[in-house]
Amino acid sequence: MRRYKFLEKEAIYEALNRLRDSFLAATDGNEVEEIINGLLTLDERLKIGRRILIAEYISSGVGIDEISRELKVGKNTIVHVMRLMDARPDCYNLIRRRGLLVEKEYRNKRYSKTGGSQLVFKRNEYTGFNRKDVKRK
Repeated sequence: MRRYKFLEKEAIYEALNRLRDSFLAATDGNEVEEIINGLLTLDERLKIGRRILIAEYISSGVGIDEISRELKVGKNTIVHVMRLMDARPDCYNLIRRRGLLVEKEYRNKRYSKTGGSQLVFKRNEYTGFNRKDVKRK
């Protein structure tokens, strides 16, 4: 926040509300991707995605040294994410829960069984369904 100390509280709240409204505007993964790509630079997208990966590793019980080695991030970054997780545990729980729902729907819809009624071992046929096609609930 030091970088934005010149802003008044109303300006800060207005900017954060616009960000929240932007993410809530999406109805499916395609729109989410369009909004993310339109608002965030590649660097910002990678930073956010890597924070989520670090949080997943921490939740899995992986040690700081191993996370640092595996993801090639500094220990200060890992400790920063740990503090964020302690301060706002619901954030990462919501992300994890939604990720599981998306993955489940994707697995159920990406392939369909095809073949006649007499066919014992039906063929799996790719339906063209992507993770981006999962609707918001």
